[in-house]
Parts: sequence; structure tokens; C-alpha cells
Amino acid sequence: MIKLYLGLALSLLLALAVAPVALADTPSPCTQESLDNYLVSGFTCSIGNLDFSDFTYADANMPASQVTVVPGAPPTANFPDGPGFNFQANFLAAGANATTDADIGFVVTAAPGTTIDDIYIDFGNVVTANGGIAIYNEQFCMDGKSDCQLYVQNPGTASTADISLVGNTNFKGPITQLTINKDLGLFAGSASNGLAAVSYFGNEYSIVPEPRGVSIVLAAGLLAGLVIFRRRRVAQS
Repeated sequence: MIKLYLGLALSLLLALAVAPVALADTPSPCTQESLDNYLVSGFTCSIGNLDFSDFTYADANMPASQVTVVPGAPPTANFPDGPGFNFQANFLAAGANATTDADIGFVVTAAPGTTIDDIYIDFGNVVTANGGIAIYNEQFCMDGKSDCQLYVQNPGTASTADISLVGNTNFKGPITQLTINKDLGLFAGSASNGLAAVSYFGNEYSIVPEPRGVSIVLAAGLLAGLVIFRRRRVAQS
């Protein structure tokens, strides 16, 4: 009888834990391709426990077809901290007073049973010369668009590769969705040989189990321990 109760209890707890995942629609995996394919209306894709949707893009100097979206997740070398994207292109401002302004936006949603713990902002292969400047802004809005914060990376005139962490101290409680808006600004300066160039920028995200899911697992473990304890007592009596 104890075995029967244990089996029923564990089955119920498992059903509660996986039911949200089973009921959710799983988008197709994100693949490496040009950004214009991501801009198709209704497009959604997934990397691990994250879904990405609602992509937008604006750049007067470079069409979306020349920007490559590179998805990835651990344990790959380019994505050691979590699933995410790199956006690769020859973003360039060269010559007197030349400028480039690239804007990319999307929504990232954690799968049922998980939350987003932090953001790794990757802004790399920056080259500036003769007064050129590269500035990278990223706005992230938590669970909608009412609570937004802005991250700014300005390497000035230094060539650099930078990875910065926006940790969960910036988040107000567990986050299940982020609205991301990236803004890359390149300014060549006034010199005829001024230069500012960037080859990629992107994000990685850390995912953790939702507190409800952890509670279910702990409850299952406690129940199993209680049943084992009672069986031992019965065997000893």
C-alpha cells in the first residue's frame, strides 16, 4: 500500500512540474542565417529554455541581409555563460564625419518553469582610429515595457573586446521576459582618415529554475524520504 501511495504522489508531483512545459508550444531552434529572415512577421525561435521573437532592425547604411545572426549556447567557446545571440557584420564609419547607427530589438522569454537570472552583454572587436568613437547602448525592459534600464558601453578611442554582466541585482524579482533594444553608434570624427568599426555584438543569458519548480522537486524528495522512513520503522517493529 505504501508503494502505491508513493507512486501516486510522485506521479502527481511530476505531472505538476512538467505540465506547463508539455502544454507550451516549442518554437523551432534558432539557426545561423541573415537577420532579414528573423524579421519575418510572426517569427519565433528557441535556444535551450529561451524563446526569441518580435525582431526589429534599423540601419540606413547596411541592409538586414548583410547582418548574420549567430545563435549559441554552452558549452561552445563563444557562449560560455548561457544561450544567446551574436550579431555579426562589418559595421563601419570611415572618413570625415561618417556615421553608422544600427538598432536591433527583440523579446526573449524564458520557458515555463524557468526564469532569467542575468544578462551578459558582449561588445567586441572594436577598432577606432584618428578620432573615431564607438558607443553601444542596450535597453532592457523587464516583464513588459514598464520597468526599463539602460546599459552604456563607450570604449572611446581604444580597441577593445568587452563582456559585461548585468546581474540579477538589476532585476526586481524573478524575470520571465525581457524586451531588448540594442543601439550601436559609430562616429569617424572630423579627420579624413577617421575610423570606427565593430564586427559583432550580442547577449548571453543565465537561466535558473522557477521557485515553484524547485519547491515541487523538494516536496517530492521529502515525501520519498518520509515513506522510506516509515517503511524502515515497520520493518523494525
